Formats: sequence, C-alpha cells, structure tokens
Amino acid sequence: MKSPFLKQVKKIKYQDILPIWETELWPGRVNKIEEMSCMIYQEGYDIQIFDLYKPTFWGIYHENELVAVNSGHRTSETDYRSRGLWVDISYRRQGLTRLLFDALFKQAKKEKSFLAWSCPREAALPAYEASNFQKTSDWFDEGMEFGPNCYVEKIL
Repeated sequence: MKSPFLKQVKKIKYQDILPIWETELWPGRVNKIEEMSCMIYQEGYDIQIFDLYKPTFWGIYHENELVAVNSGHRTSETDYRSRGLWVDISYRRQGLTRLLFDALFKQAKKEKSFLAWSCPREAALPAYEASNFQKTSDWFDEGMEFGPNCYVEKIL
C-alpha cells in the first residue's frame, strides 16, 4: 500500500540534486554542472557570485524518491535566481512547482532579496507564470545548451 503523498518541501544537498540534474533536467550537458551559475539577470556574467553567495537546494520526496527539485542563490545584493527546476512527469500538475517556488521566495526574502528571476525553457514558462513570474525578454538560444530560454522575474 502506498503511503500518503505529503508534498513537503525539504532542504537537500547538492549531492542529492545533482543526479536529477544530470539525468533528467540536463542529460548530455556539455558544460560541467556547478552548484551555482554566474549568470546575472539580463546583464551577462559575474564570476564573483561563487565567492559572494551560497546556494540552497530543495526537494520533494514521495516514498523516499526525489520527485521534484529546485535551487536558488543570490546573483546580486537584490536579486535571487531560481535554477534547476524539475518535476517528475508522473507528479506534474499537483502543485509541486508552486511549493518549491514558495520555499525559494521565502529564502530569497530571508537573504534580503527583492527580485526573484530565472531563465526557463519555453516548455517550462507556464509553470513560472502560474507562480506570478513575468516574462521579461524575447526567446534566445545564445549561450544556452537547452534553449530556447527567456528571462522571467517576480518582485518579492
């Protein structure tokens, strides 16, 4: 008999999320998957992000299986990036993305950020819009292995 699905977001470790990212979200990725990205919201890159900020990782488990993940980290004094959102296809449309985003928004506010942003793929945009992210750019492929992507933001 299956246990009830409690839909509880837990903080997890990079080692927990990495296998999901490698096999489900970014299979065959050429660039190494780091704990964080040095992308800045609509402004390029800042390698100092790795020295200045620390990432947080979240997961939702069902029967000891990781079925949904996301991570976040600051990219400036005011901006907080959502990165690596993934929900197992069997668990989609159950509100898990919203729960992961709620955890991200709470952490971003705790870290004194005013803006949450991300760079979702075209297929993922509706999940972001359902949590009140606004699309703020055209679609682009440059610099992206799994595009097209766009920028989205949510004022916290």
